[in-house]
Amino acid sequence: MTDWPLSPRAARVFYNAADAWRPADAGGPDPVAALPRDPATRAALERALAWLEWSPRLLLRSRRGLSWLPREERRAWLDRLERGGPFRAAARRVRAAVDAACAQSREGA
Repeated sequence: MTDWPLSPRAARVFYNAADAWRPADAGGPDPVAALPRDPATRAALERALAWLEWSPRLLLRSRRGLSWLPREERRAWLDRLERGGPFRAAARRVRAAVDAACAQSREGA
């Protein structure tokens, strides 16, 4: 098992979700490094990140995934998903991971 908590693709989506929800934390400690290393938690988070990445393509028929949207569009889209719809659980799981990882990385800084 790798020491890195997420695959490169999942890490990109996580960074972009964190950037949308918590842009003030940009430039601080690495929030991905603060993620739990538990394999089951990691697998569930990676599945949620994959759903979020594909959600604009599936629901909006967009040619671009979540990671490629501008920050304000990402934030609006993530907030919309978190409020309801078929990707609500995935959005809430990722939001909880972003909040926890950012808090933990600030404490460890």
